[in-house]
This record gives sequence, structure tokens and C-alpha cells, in this order.
Amino acid sequence: MSPPDFHLRSVHENDQEFIDTLYRSTREDLLMLPMDLVFIDNLVRSQQQIHALGVQQNYPNAQTKILESQSQALGRMIFEHATGDIRLIDIAVLPSAQRQGLARYMLQHLQQMAETLQASLSLRVVKNNLKARRLYLSAGFQIVDEDELSEQMRWRAGVTL
Repeated sequence: MSPPDFHLRSVHENDQEFIDTLYRSTREDLLMLPMDLVFIDNLVRSQQQIHALGVQQNYPNAQTKILESQSQALGRMIFEHATGDIRLIDIAVLPSAQRQGLARYMLQHLQQMAETLQASLSLRVVKNNLKARRLYLSAGFQIVDEDELSEQMRWRAGVTL
């Protein structure tokens, strides 16, 4: 389990700079393009807006939590609770804070919530995101469906799917 100084909190209006930096850090695919830096910055910003709009449209009751330690934001997760299921929409940690168990901490928070609510916890992961797949499988998630690009995974306390 994570040290006690890590905690999740709601998003504050002054978190936008952190959210922008975090999103940018997850888009190595765009940052590595052999193009003008201004073009890449605009592309990343555009993709971030599309992502946010997609979350709003597909998950209107989504909640965003910021993971912080000593008043420093290190990661965030987006999830939605619907009847009988909690859907993990997105989870990210700053590169400088990775490999410290922070994503696992956020995932365990959702697992505890799901257990309390007697709900399942579901997510979709891109198959080539090997770090995330390993995390989810090691946390007890099982693949329940897949297509060429992604896998649908589900976890339920005490239940083998």
C-alpha cells in the first residue's frame, strides 16, 4: 500500500496547468513527431480537448480525482459510478512520479469503493499499453471482451470471472 501522505482529492479550478502537463506527458506518440514544435503543441492541445469532450459526452457523471502528496499533484483518475459498476475511464501519473505505486494506489481506491458498493469495476485498455495491462492483471482484473485494439477488463471483489 502507498505511504499515508498520498491522498485523492477533487479537482480545483487552479489544477488546469497540472492537467495540461499531465496530458502532454501521456502523449509521447505526438511529441515524437518530426514536426514543428508549435504544430505539435497545437495538436496535443487539440487532442486533449477532444479527449475531454469525449469523456463529457460518453460519461456525463464522471468524476475526476487528483492524487497528491505534500500539496503536489502527481496523478489523476477519471471514473464514473453507474448502477452496479464503476467505470475507470482514465488514469495517469506524471513520468517523474511513476514506478512508485501511485497508479496502483488509485486503482486500489476504486477497488475498495467497488467492494463497499458491491459493484464491479470495469475498464478498457489498449493492448499495446503493456504497463497498464500488467497493472490491471496483477490487480485481479480479467479480460471479458476484446477487439483488435483493446481489451475490456472487469474486477469484482471475491469473484473470479
